[in-house]
Amino acid sequence: MFRPSRLFARAGATPRPLIRRRSAAGLGPRWAAAVVLCATGTVVVTEGLVPAQEQGEETAQDGADEGAKPAGDATRNAAWTKVEQDAEKSYREPLKAGGGFSPAAQDFIAKKAMPQLANDANRPILDRVRRKMREILIVGITEDRAFDDASEAVAEAAVTIAKNPEASLAARVNAMLLVGELRAKDNKDGTVWPAAVNQLAAVAGDATLDPSVRVAAMAGLVRHADVAKRTGGERQTEFTKGARPAILAIVAEKPSVEQPVVSDWLASRALSILTTVVKSSPKELATTLVGVMNDKDRSLDVRVRAAAALGATVTTKSEIQAVEATNGVTELAVAVLEVDEGILRDRRYEQQMSGGGTGGGAGGRMPGRPGMPGMPTGMQPGMGGGDVAVPQLVPDQSLRRTAWRLVTLADAMLTEDGKAGVAALVSGDDKAASQAYAELFRKYAVELDEKRTDDVILEALAFIRSGGEEEAATPAGDTEGTPAKPADDNDPFGGK
Repeated sequence: MFRPSRLFARAGATPRPLIRRRSAAGLGPRWAAAVVLCATGTVVVTEGLVPAQEQGEETAQDGADEGAKPAGDATRNAAWTKVEQDAEKSYREPLKAGGGFSPAAQDFIAKKAMPQLANDANRPILDRVRRKMREILIVGITEDRAFDDASEAVAEAAVTIAKNPEASLAARVNAMLLVGELRAKDNKDGTVWPAAVNQLAAVAGDATLDPSVRVAAMAGLVRHADVAKRTGGERQTEFTKGARPAILAIVAEKPSVEQPVVSDWLASRALSILTTVVKSSPKELATTLVGVMNDKDRSLDVRVRAAAALGATVTTKSEIQAVEATNGVTELAVAVLEVDEGILRDRRYEQQMSGGGTGGGAGGRMPGRPGMPGMPTGMQPGMGGGDVAVPQLVPDQSLRRTAWRLVTLADAMLTEDGKAGVAALVSGDDKAASQAYAELFRKYAVELDEKRTDDVILEALAFIRSGGEEEAATPAGDTEGTPAKPADDNDPFGGK
């Protein structure tokens, strides 16, 4: 039995993101980005630059026009400065001294502080304003009830802004980011304010809202899911109760024709959370998961996650066609490998068109100069003659992504102990064949993780694709079959 390496010890484990989330604020007064996030494996950018509040528009709010300066003057926004000054004496001191959450404190949050998210003068410093709000409105409150009341007031005001179509998109997105950033009373990193899951789920699951706002809410919901899973017990129960309706609704949503990338991101995140809120799939949910897994119009990331969720939650009561489902998992594994095969074919073609010839896998040499059309990026000039070394043609991060997908599909097919996965519902020859496929998926996942070479992709396709053994040799255009070298020790993505 093949054993996945530590990177793939758990099917469904999330590989390290290739990029980090970028702030939704701070992009200048005329444009605001929704959110930049990544889905496991494929980097998914869910934003477009969207016009912020148009010049000349007014934002109605208490105190917003008191000395407010133009949006470009980030250091002289008197309205926000006044909020910070007033907060210390009229809001924070009574609460820090152990007092209760009074109507005056409620008004300060709803009428003075939170409207600053929609103050156009704060646009250049909106990220800092959002983070300072949590500090001045919640951090340091000593009494438990007052802390929860203050957090609730902030969350409710934020959701009101997020659902307001008249507010700028920057304000609405930052409002939901703030809800997701609310922490426990001890203010430790990695903690969350548990009750926020209800507001986050309500917004993330609302298909009538702007997708950017839903993405911001889902980002917070994912954070809550991680904490619930790590903590377990009552926290897990509370999260399940609050998040489950929204998660199921998102999984069942039809993808948006206008914004398919956003739909895929939301679905991908919902599927990653599904096993936290669902232990066994009823018939309707199992049918939905099978449909998503087999839907070739959906992204591979979404389809793989749907397969993983199906394998982890399917039971005899799910009433699926188990043999057809196992075939679907195998076909999906082939589709995953064919993506890298396509990359390899395209890059070999580019080499040929740029004069590199047909021979030479990784480790060969190709005449030319850096910057020639079709030349793979990252190549360095040779020491003489102007030659350049040809690296492995399929990018390292693509091979890692494929390895994660294969090991995920292995467990979706049949876990190593044979107790879960869609093949756990079949028997006889069908189960033996499914188990053999699961072992192949794991074998090639491990080899890709450890070797990360192009020839592993071709070999895996030959043995997993039905009747494809004869295709194991080389891709089109490569008659020499030169094996690819392992990744270089200086490889920025982790080498050996």
